[in-house]
Amino acid sequence: SDAPHPDSILRLASAVHRFAIPLINPDDQLSFVESFKTATEGHADTLDAMRKADGRREGVKKNMAASELNHAALSAELKEYIPMVNQILLSCKFQPEVARLDKRLFFSWRSGLEYAANTKAKKKAYFDSEALMFELVLSMATYALSESNVGCDSCVEGDFPNASRQFARTAGLFQHLGDELLPNWMANSKQHAEMEAESLAETRVGVCAAFAKLFQAMAQQMAVATVLVKPGVPNYALVGKLCVGIADDLDAFVSALRSKAPVHMARLDPSFLTLTTFSVNVQRAVSLYFLARSLWAGCEYGVAIAALSEATVAMRNRTTPTGRGLPEIDPRGPLQSLVSEINGFRTHMAGLLQAWEKDNSLVYFDRVPPSVPADKALKAIHLKKSEEYVLEVRDPLPLGAQAEPAGGVREPSTGSGNMRIGGNPPPPSYDKAVMNDPPLQGGPELSRSDSDLARELHAKLNSGA
Repeated sequence: SDAPHPDSILRLASAVHRFAIPLINPDDQLSFVESFKTATEGHADTLDAMRKADGRREGVKKNMAASELNHAALSAELKEYIPMVNQILLSCKFQPEVARLDKRLFFSWRSGLEYAANTKAKKKAYFDSEALMFELVLSMATYALSESNVGCDSCVEGDFPNASRQFARTAGLFQHLGDELLPNWMANSKQHAEMEAESLAETRVGVCAAFAKLFQAMAQQMAVATVLVKPGVPNYALVGKLCVGIADDLDAFVSALRSKAPVHMARLDPSFLTLTTFSVNVQRAVSLYFLARSLWAGCEYGVAIAALSEATVAMRNRTTPTGRGLPEIDPRGPLQSLVSEINGFRTHMAGLLQAWEKDNSLVYFDRVPPSVPADKALKAIHLKKSEEYVLEVRDPLPLGAQAEPAGGVREPSTGSGNMRIGGNPPPPSYDKAVMNDPPLQGGPELSRSDSDLARELHAKLNSGA
């Protein structure tokens, strides 16, 4: 009855999905220098910034085209590229009269989140846009998913604290997209409704808001794994509460997708959605298991047996698509690799339940309730691990053509409303410009609160302890 928790729990509780990343069309020949050739004449610093942006974008494409994608290297390139794109966007936004193009900007990207077999053409198509905001959003979404894949690498290596930090960073990036960048873009987009069905999942507010919840849950999964790999007996009640929080966050992720982005939810990889359903049920089963261990250690033998019995039921295969229990596992699907852990956990719980029932019938004689009483159920703890992302803002670059370029001129699309300024003066600093542009002003931070134990664990994870 004092048997330690099995190793199978660790792998089941820490199972996460590795996402594909969005990709720039390899045939894309876009060049900021060529497009802004006339507008940058006489502005050496502006021309230098455009050259650096082109170079960094080529670095991003080169990393994407590598036979073995190095997500850490790609993240490093995108981290540098994103502020450059934002600076060009702001330069056009605050100087629309002089921001003229010699060559049209066409940004061509393919989704990472969407699943090819779920599209009409049965393959991922590239989506083209002239909006600089589109380039900024897709670059940021790619940065987020690259960071998450670095976290997946850390998880495989057993470095759960670092994996937790990576997923928290990803959650912060998606939260910035869903709470700030995309709402401002869509509020100023005339084609918002018309483009809903055709647009990429990464450009939808509902998708990004939902994925922020997902990666918060994944970060908390790594927090649980960090506790479980440490020697000694864990705080059973704390681990159980964290698992309830993970299950709730995963449920919230699915609900947000279903209510706010049903069109794009249908385009996600079905194996990922199956994993999410699987993880929700596993986390609830594991939470009941640790509740049982906590109750047994506290000499509440009858309720402990009831909790463990419920955990064994939660780990059974469901008999209906919407019933309780684990979803059906495709023999050719990714969950097949967890079958041995599932069976190991079931065997462990069955043996432990038999031993407890025997001890209770011979020694303790504690009444076993038909289910866990409400006052004994664990309350969820949500660490809300999300590292705030702050987009580096640089002052707009000076633009200004002295003559009209041959072949006509065209204003670049920023993807947002323009603030008109007269003549050709130097652009305003970002701080001055933002005073007249409320959508760019940041809002107050959301207050966050957890139990003392959760805060302590959170601090230890962030410090790498």
